[in-house]
Amino acid sequence: MSAKLKTTGNETTMNLNQILYQNIISSPYFKSLYDKKTYHEVVDEIYNNVTSLEPFLKGTHASTAFCLLYKLWTLKLTIKQIEGLIDNPDSPHIRAIGFLYLRYVCDYGQLWDWFGDYLEDDEEIRIEGGVRPRVVTIGKVCRDLLTESKWLGTILPRIPVPVMRDLEVKLKAIPGYNRDGGSDGGRMRRAGSDDLDYGDEPPRGGQVRGDRYRDDYDTRRRDSRDYDGNGRGRGGGFELGGRDGYFDHRRGRSRSPPNRPVASHRDDGPYRRRSPSPYNRRMDRPSYGGDRRYDDERRRDYDRESGRGTDRR
Repeated sequence: MSAKLKTTGNETTMNLNQILYQNIISSPYFKSLYDKKTYHEVVDEIYNNVTSLEPFLKGTHASTAFCLLYKLWTLKLTIKQIEGLIDNPDSPHIRAIGFLYLRYVCDYGQLWDWFGDYLEDDEEIRIEGGVRPRVVTIGKVCRDLLTESKWLGTILPRIPVPVMRDLEVKLKAIPGYNRDGGSDGGRMRRAGSDDLDYGDEPPRGGQVRGDRYRDDYDTRRRDSRDYDGNGRGRGGGFELGGRDGYFDHRRGRSRSPPNRPVASHRDDGPYRRRSPSPYNRRMDRPSYGGDRRYDDERRRDYDRESGRGTDRR
């Protein structure tokens, strides 16, 4: 019988991030795997259902790949079974889950022995699904697992500093290796994007949008009839706002305040301050008790003038 893999860390959680572990064991899909009792049954499940390697699906729901990864941990795989995973000819996702298994539980001193021969592997695998699926090589997956502290957003177990230094020395000895892209430039691309060169990160939507709008802005400045070639417009300042004189091209007039004569209330000009109107006296009365007294006075004056104030018999 083949020997068991020498492991390290927490025997219960498989060294998974605590949030990820809790979501896996509470997942309805993971609970449905209870009937899968053998190694071959779990491998067949990976082959049939795993299409990407994200730890989470929508929100914090554990992914199918990581539920099956933890299911393999409950089976306590042997060395021969792990070799069957990472050399599987049927699916790159089976191979990648084998490498994830090693990265989480393998003794740190044996990582290079397991990963070293696969750093140049050029078999392609989709590691992210959704609207913009991401495709890389198995070699890049192995290099990222050795050199990065996270896998697609979830924290990986920390490799001790002495072991990490030894790994970096061995990685640098690979011809053409660089920390960012690896020896083959990463071979990363987005599925369905044949116009992208291998090794180039696809441009983000925000960056493309910003460059396009920046080019349009420069074109508008060059084509403007008020642009004189020196970055200044009709108002003496810059075309879209200068300190010397702000000119609004959309309205065709200046936003600067007009030079109107300031007239005092003693002048006879058009801006002479007028005396308060007698019809606005109610606005000057005190707010407490004044309205009622004023209304009573007006009512008595009205009754006196109309003859209503006389005694009625």
